[in-house]
Amino acid sequence: MRKGAIAVPALLLASLSFAGAAFGAAGETSGDATTPVSTLDLSFELYAGGIRLGHAGISARVQGTDYKAISTLETRGLVNAFWQSKIETSSSGELTATRVQPSLYDSFSQYRANQRRHVTLTFGPEGPKVVSDPPYPENRAVISEAQKKEALDPLSAVMYLIGSHSNEAKPCEATAPIFDGRRRYDVSFDFVRKARINMDNGLYDGPGYVCRVHYNQVAGYQQTLVQQGKKLPTIFAWVAPVKSADHPSLTYMLPLRIWAETEYGIVVALASQVKLDGGPLPKQN
Repeated sequence: MRKGAIAVPALLLASLSFAGAAFGAAGETSGDATTPVSTLDLSFELYAGGIRLGHAGISARVQGTDYKAISTLETRGLVNAFWQSKIETSSSGELTATRVQPSLYDSFSQYRANQRRHVTLTFGPEGPKVVSDPPYPENRAVISEAQKKEALDPLSAVMYLIGSHSNEAKPCEATAPIFDGRRRYDVSFDFVRKARINMDNGLYDGPGYVCRVHYNQVAGYQQTLVQQGKKLPTIFAWVAPVKSADHPSLTYMLPLRIWAETEYGIVVALASQVKLDGGPLPKQN
């Protein structure tokens, strides 16, 4: 399997860091005991041409307006001979009906056996500040302070996208500006059509949407997972609207299947486990 064959699977796995981690997750509690709390745990398996390539797990917790989210990504099987990777990220901040304000983002990544990196983003009035160990090499593709100032980290972008998606009049209509420490890019969703989602694994059977996912590089390091001169294939997602019973103000837009048709076959990120507020998804009409 050539490196190009795992480009789209890698991007699909990476997209789960912000397109799949809805509100909800692990972490210590805080605030008044009467404050509503919602938790969400998602697990995904990724396949290319029927071959299992990786696993992504996402958990989140919202208590009142405070959120914490964590995600893990790990390649498995044949793909490890070409792109062995493990990434763990966490994010926290404040979530309201109109905005998301991250405070701290941590990312631990390991490629192959010894290529390790720890990146921290701290958010203040002037925008995110980056600390990387080891430091990123100098890059001529400079990201301006203005481009970084209004951007979100990948996990906090989840909160923004999910909140925007919950608008029934315009489902799947949102763009998240994202800064991960070395590149600035946008991830946007748009509505394709309504759909009845019936998961073969029994996780969900109910109303939903087919949404389209777009990636747009703005500044910084170029995305190297896609071969030079080639475009990303069109990426689609099944998205299910599910309301939290424990935190009534939250409506989750859960990506249950993300896929793209490529020259190597259909690449799929499939939800394998979902827990909302500690239990299975409620039955839908």
